[in-house]
Amino acid sequence: MVRLSFQEQDCSIAVAEGLEEYRTYLQKNGKKPLVDQPGSTIIRDHDATHVIFGLDTSLEQESLLDTWVLWGCSWKYRDLFAYHKLPEIKKLYSYFKKELGYVRIFLTILRLLPIKLVIRQRIKKMNKKWPLKSPDFLMSQKVCDLRKEYGIKILSPEERVIAKPLIWAGTIKQ
Repeated sequence: MVRLSFQEQDCSIAVAEGLEEYRTYLQKNGKKPLVDQPGSTIIRDHDATHVIFGLDTSLEQESLLDTWVLWGCSWKYRDLFAYHKLPEIKKLYSYFKKELGYVRIFLTILRLLPIKLVIRQRIKKMNKKWPLKSPDFLMSQKVCDLRKEYGIKILSPEERVIAKPLIWAGTIKQ
């Protein structure tokens, strides 16, 4: 399994560098990173949550990220749902439903509940919530400094291990 530098608690790169590493990881694995429309930062802001909370794009880690975002971020409904209204994301959700089905997705989420509870406990210990709509000035700051400021303790590599990950056509094979 590939470990990205921002998956280390004390990662000293800037958020913008983490975003670049994240996008390069996607491209090297045959995935096309989404790009913001002019005047929008919705995709950058979502991708920044992957960096700040130290998670990749596996289906399980995306679900874990949802827990961080819902409870550990400050957001407005319009900002939260704007991402889910993107045509590429709607298409992805449709593909999930078709290939995996609701039952398999639901069972995967159930299996993640113990880890989601760990995340929930860590969120309660945060100093303040991460802004889902991230201001530009945060992009130049070090990930470790921001985690310290916000009180974010990411999952360790051992805590991120999923015993039987859900394999689907979009799974990155490491």
